Amino acid sequence: MSSQEVQFRCEDHPKNKLERFCTTCTKSACKDCKHFVSCYTAGHDTTSMLIAVNAFNKNVTEVIKSVNDTKQELEAIFNSIISDDTEFKSHVEYLKQLIENNIEDVVRRVREKGEKLMMDLEIVCKQKEEAIEDQVKELEPHQMQLQNLKEAVTEMTDKPENKNLVDNYKSDIKGFKQNINKMRDKFLSYGNNLTPDFTINTEIDGAMSKGLGKITSVDKRYSVSEGDESITVAKGQPFVVTVENVEQCNTGPCTLSATLIKPLHEIIAIDKIEYTGSGKYRIKGRCNEEGEWKMEVINGVSSIKCSPVNITVLPTLVQTIDNIVSLKIDNRFKVTDAKLVKDGCILISSVSNELLKFSHTGSFISTVKVPNVLAYKIHQMRNGHFMFSDAEKKNAVMCNDQFKVITKFGKGILEFPVGLAVNNETRVLYVADRDGHFVYQFNIDSGKLIGKVGSMDTLNAPHDVILTSEGNLLVPDWRANKVQMFRANGAFIKTFVDGGKEDGKVWKPKCIVMDKDENVIVVSDHKLQLFDKNGIFIKRIDTVNDNIDTPGGITVISYNPRRLAVANYGANNVKIFNY
Repeated sequence: MSSQEVQFRCEDHPKNKLERFCTTCTKSACKDCKHFVSCYTAGHDTTSMLIAVNAFNKNVTEVIKSVNDTKQELEAIFNSIISDDTEFKSHVEYLKQLIENNIEDVVRRVREKGEKLMMDLEIVCKQKEEAIEDQVKELEPHQMQLQNLKEAVTEMTDKPENKNLVDNYKSDIKGFKQNINKMRDKFLSYGNNLTPDFTINTEIDGAMSKGLGKITSVDKRYSVSEGDESITVAKGQPFVVTVENVEQCNTGPCTLSATLIKPLHEIIAIDKIEYTGSGKYRIKGRCNEEGEWKMEVINGVSSIKCSPVNITVLPTLVQTIDNIVSLKIDNRFKVTDAKLVKDGCILISSVSNELLKFSHTGSFISTVKVPNVLAYKIHQMRNGHFMFSDAEKKNAVMCNDQFKVITKFGKGILEFPVGLAVNNETRVLYVADRDGHFVYQFNIDSGKLIGKVGSMDTLNAPHDVILTSEGNLLVPDWRANKVQMFRANGAFIKTFVDGGKEDGKVWKPKCIVMDKDENVIVVSDHKLQLFDKNGIFIKRIDTVNDNIDTPGGITVISYNPRRLAVANYGANNVKIFNY
């Protein structure tokens, strides 16, 4: 008889097998068990004993599996703790060795500096010894001569007949005294005043007061994102540092805090920290003083990985390119525009068929010829083709990337074309006509005039034009001292920036550019100003001492750091600024 058959025997009726199981009463029964009849009569849920046993055993198996799984999870936690403890102890040993090595290195360098000081002291002592030796050698013959003179005079005692000789000796002694006085001045001015001294380097005190470093606890669950460990920005430029939950685990509330630190300056707390989802946080900051800064990032009381962030803050004016005259063949005109082009270089125009090409760092590369075009302003299209305004010939010209003329626009229509912009989607060229009072619209494929923007009420002397991300136009009005906004169809929207000479207003604005963050830079007669996409003033970029003088064109040349180049017409140079 199998063990299962024995197990299925009824305790009250051993000869009978258990046949049914009541899940309501959780009792089993054979054919002779009376309680089974009452269960059946009461309508309880019953099933065959085999099915009940199999279902029960399945449940037991699931519980055992759950126990095993839980046990494995517990063992994994134990193993993780043991592994973390091993890694922690290994890291501690590494840090101990690092500290010991640092101490030995500092001691070695201090000892080397001390030995150098001892050698310098020996040199001074040697100089003193040599000076004394030279003085003694110089004095010894005079001592001998004086001794001989003394003996000769002594022998003349009681011999008046030697009066003339004694008088000669007096003259000799007088000469000796004069020589001795000279030697005294000489020797006392150098040899006797030569003494060693030790000037203590007080910077060492400051360095030692800060110690060899510091030990901090680091929350390794959070880290500064790769690429943000070290950043470079312009003075006053906002920056963003991303922090992420490296382990992607639910760690509960995160209490990130950040502070900006510059040596010998106050610590600045940052309160612009926001959660962006997926375990990432954005920390926004700004440094208003150039130099080397650090940003400490802490979760609770512990630093996070890759903190502190190193922040290099650059000055505003980077460089002035003032050799324009020497580089041009035709020097009748001054610089009128600067544009960053697709090859990463800066093109400079000056109402001639010569373009000067510079690297984005300001180094001269070459001169480029544009045949039969006196380029005033420059625009490069998405496909690499160039658009030039030719104010002398009163038209706009499209050239390929080799500066070969393809199409001309506006002959007989334009009076003084300056700034240009192209909408690559609608295939429309916009040309600001300073003396024509409009921004003209041309089809870039056919060259035909298709419309114009502005009126005598809304535009006086448009000098430039750019497209916003919404497809609207921003137009600096040179004579009306305003920046105006229009829809692509020419409908007036609003005055984007009002006129005035104070910061936040424009006076004789000539050029405008929008960066990838949709900040707008407007160049007035004597200043560069930064606005947001709604025309809200952010800051003045240059200073009075930077000598901005009726600039003609502007271009953004980099974003890390944010940097621009200005064609400074009045001074006939190009200035590069961080902003």
